[in-house]
Parts: sequence; C-alpha cells; structure tokens
Amino acid sequence: MSRSLLYLYEDTENQRLTMAGVTLADFLVMNPINRPLIVSGGKFEQARQSLRTRFSYLEPHELKSFVASQDVEKQPITAIDVRSLQTLDTLTDVEIAEILFLMHMKRGMPSPFLKSVQNEIAYFSEKNGAHSFLYLRHWEQLEQAVAKLLRHKLVIESKLSHIEPVIPEVVRKLRAMLPSGILIDLDKISRSIFSRQLTLPIYVAGRYEDMEVLSEDFEAGKESIVKRGALIYRKKNWIFEVE
Repeated sequence: MSRSLLYLYEDTENQRLTMAGVTLADFLVMNPINRPLIVSGGKFEQARQSLRTRFSYLEPHELKSFVASQDVEKQPITAIDVRSLQTLDTLTDVEIAEILFLMHMKRGMPSPFLKSVQNEIAYFSEKNGAHSFLYLRHWEQLEQAVAKLLRHKLVIESKLSHIEPVIPEVVRKLRAMLPSGILIDLDKISRSIFSRQLTLPIYVAGRYEDMEVLSEDFEAGKESIVKRGALIYRKKNWIFEVE
C-alpha cells in the first residue's frame, strides 16, 4: 500500500487504532516515548538485551537513530514500553510468558496493558508504513495523537515550513469518524497559490485488515468508500467541511 494513503480505524472496545501510511517515525511524533521500549520482530543491531529476560530493548535517547536505521525498513516491529529497565530484572516467568504472548498474538490475556511492566502502549508493524496498529492505555489521548499525526503529515507533504496545530473542534469531528475508518489520500492535497489554502479530501472506508485490498478498492472507486468532507488549512486556521 502506498504511503500516500493514510488510513485510521478506531476500535474503542479494545482501545486499538489500526493504521496504514504511518511509519515508526510518524508514530513517535503522534505518541512521543519517554520510557524504555522492548522491541522484537527481527535482529536489531542497535538494541541491547536484558540478561534476565533476553528481551531486546531501547532507551528513549536511542530511538531517533533506531528509526533512521535500515532495521526498521526491513523487518516487522513490535514495541512495548516498560516502566523502567529495572522492571525487566524482576519479572517472574509467568510475567515473561504474558509479554511473549502479547508480542506473538498481538493481543493480551485478556488485556494488552500488563501490570508487570505497566505499559502505556503496544505497537505492532508488519511493514514500516504499510500496516500497523496501536493499543493505547490512555484512550482519551487519541484525539491529541491524531492531531499531531495529521499536522506532521501535512508539513511533510505540503513542504511548508510551519503549520499551526489542528484545533480541537476539527479533531473532534475527525474523531467521530474514526470508528467508520477514515482514509486520506495525501497525493490529493490541492494547493491554492493565491490564498495559500491546502485542501485535503476525507473518505470513509469502513474496517479493513488487509491494506492491499483497501488500496485496490480505493483505486477502483469502490462505492463503499465514500467522500465525507475536506480538511482545509487557510490563513493559519483549520476547517473541516462536511459533504
């Protein structure tokens, strides 16, 4: 699936956000990490290993160089934050098994939020930027995370040096659409030279787990993928127009 397509689907019951077009670098913008991360999915040269658990981990100051490495592009990634590195040294065998289950099955028993490490997120990416999903403990932070992501993506795609933060009123309208699965084609940004307006069409696509199928359906103009409005940035203000 092209990284120009941004897809977000909210599963409120499980506190899970399914994403496409969101790289690990994008994810760290929308959800900054200030705690150690357990990482798995491949052999990551920059990661160190806990002697007690054999889990590979990264500290917050190592994430920037990790994101820029070829490891991220070539391999699937699972990332779970932990309260502290000392936590890894005190885990019981049962607690280690719970983390391994979460990493392998991409779901918890029953919750992906574990008492042992007090993780706030669990992030899974099959291929960087193609398909990923996020469990977020503090679900009330979802709107803020989506706002950061949209602003970050538009700065990159529009090549503008600065874009104002997305205002709460607009974010709330977009949030209301997330359970229906929103799709944004970043290649379709229209720019007005005179008014310096950016217009970005917003579609509702429904729930998808196979992002290649989503991309094919969108390109084929499938009737179930419906344009519902446009996100507009003009004169340093955000507007969401509903169709």
